[in-house]
Amino acid sequence: MYFAPRARGRRPRRCRSSNGYTLIEVLIAAAIFSSMVSLAAMALNQGLKQYQGLMEKGLNFWHYARYVWIQRSFNSATDYYIYTNLDGWTPYFIGNQDLVSYVSLSPLAGERPVVVWLRKEQESDGKRSLVYYELPVDTKTVEAIERDAIFADYKKGSSVKLLEGLDALEVSYYGYDVGQHRYVWSRDFDARKKKLLPTLVKVGYGNGEAKNFLIFGINVNSTMKMSYNETLPGL
Repeated sequence: MYFAPRARGRRPRRCRSSNGYTLIEVLIAAAIFSSMVSLAAMALNQGLKQYQGLMEKGLNFWHYARYVWIQRSFNSATDYYIYTNLDGWTPYFIGNQDLVSYVSLSPLAGERPVVVWLRKEQESDGKRSLVYYELPVDTKTVEAIERDAIFADYKKGSSVKLLEGLDALEVSYYGYDVGQHRYVWSRDFDARKKKLLPTLVKVGYGNGEAKNFLIFGINVNSTMKMSYNETLPGL
């Protein structure tokens, strides 16, 4: 008797639906997600601890950033010569206990050189603050600069509050005195009389007493310029 061979059929292949995931894949994804959340939480916690440490040490990031920026402004102070009938041609710089004003090549906003006013102002609670103002200098005469100061037109430009909530705020200037032929500290500095810009500006501040100091350098003075201004005053 002859038996015909059985046809060998192929077993149907089990296909995974393209719209679903296996249990293993779900578990792996959940493990990866939980790891990422854990790492993010650790990074945030570490960042908060570092920030708290800085605050405990008295270091304020924004205070430091403002200091670096104003240091650059002073470093970029330039000899902007003005003319007056009394003094002739002299560089522009005025400094006293309420105001510091100069021309800088490093503005807060824009690219043009600016006239800077650092003004000591009274706050509503009786505290003091030091506020930075600037306006493009263009080709301003000394009369135009003084008019901007008298009518407070400097407030129309860019500004930023550098120090605030202070009881004490003092400014002193270190520069070459042509008459004494030596460098001295003083509480005011007028370049129309000195014929030079100061070398350093020191701002003392604090609550109760001026125990903290910021020192800014100006880099435009030289021995050659001193000799020139002494030999040819007013030119």
